[in-house]
Amino acid sequence: MTGLALTLALVAGLLGAFPTHGAPIDNQIASSALRLGANNAFKIAIMSDLHFGEEEHGWGIEQDLKTARAMRSVLDYEKPNLVVLNGDLISGEYTFRENSSMYIHQIVAPMVEKGISWASTYGNHDSAFNLSREALFAQESTYDLCRTKVMDSALPGTTNYWIQVDGEDGSARAVLWFLDSRGGNPYQFQPGEPRDIDNWVAPETVKWMRDESAALGQANGKDVPSFVFTHIPPYAYSVKQKSGIDPSRFPGLHVDNPLAYQGRGTEDSNLVLALQELPNMHSVYVGHNHGDSYCSTWPASSAGLSRPFLCFAKHMGYGGYGNWRPGARIVEVADVDGGLEVNTWVRMESGVVITRVSLNGTYGEDVYPVETGEEFHGK
Repeated sequence: MTGLALTLALVAGLLGAFPTHGAPIDNQIASSALRLGANNAFKIAIMSDLHFGEEEHGWGIEQDLKTARAMRSVLDYEKPNLVVLNGDLISGEYTFRENSSMYIHQIVAPMVEKGISWASTYGNHDSAFNLSREALFAQESTYDLCRTKVMDSALPGTTNYWIQVDGEDGSARAVLWFLDSRGGNPYQFQPGEPRDIDNWVAPETVKWMRDESAALGQANGKDVPSFVFTHIPPYAYSVKQKSGIDPSRFPGLHVDNPLAYQGRGTEDSNLVLALQELPNMHSVYVGHNHGDSYCSTWPASSAGLSRPFLCFAKHMGYGGYGNWRPGARIVEVADVDGGLEVNTWVRMESGVVITRVSLNGTYGEDVYPVETGEEFHGK
């Protein structure tokens, strides 16, 4: 194929990835309840660090097409009930003001094609001189399948909200929390203005979470198991890493060491306390560190707690740093005899499944195969 033909083919594919749609009247799908599906189970595919929009007049076009291909592959294999886009959807520092937020149409195309709803948290690269979270949300929320919300516009950040998952009888089985860890650069900042946005979940957001959790417990008559999604890891992840992590007990990539976390280690203390103190907090899911893809227990130094479990997603995009093979973390929540069983694994773009573990009372003691996804070269 000639260079011109290749360029035309790539552009055609890129344009084809922007679906046509009308703005919803009442957003019926997004406002409907999430429910346990077949076998009383609910499956989430976490796609983190997509990094669309790099070098849009050159190699970035093919890179974005590859990322969309990887997303479609995972969706075909797993057929999840919900996709979580867990931050750094776009590499905003590469984009132009005129089209930066429009990348969302290419990003969500795989879910739109397959009729799968999604929910997003935004990452530090989703705020840049030419890209604002507000513009990104404005584009994303035009889709019926979008479950991303802004529950309280007064809170710092944008993607702070929760979604309840119900059982067949309509009662609550789980609550999914989405917390904006912020970061990046202010939109169109001027000389003399701050150049950086705080990169931690704000104390106001943590207070809101505590208040909402109490209200949910009262409304449901019980404390429902909770799952947290945020882009940048809380400092507890670093504490656990420093204590030493056995890859046979916490399988996955362990490359980013030391890992990057929220703030400088103290600014997210309100969040860390809330994760320990809020009742029935099951697990936390983050991205940001492309070279990490494992789940661990809570640091032993923090009151000896084993929960919430601390999980990394998997670098899904062909953009961003690192050349690790793309994949998505899958989380399956099942109602078994009135209690929840949670299993998680990574589905690689190739279809290979790695690091399948059970997040239960013996996790951290159980021994698993040491896998990273890099050993399946060419498969």
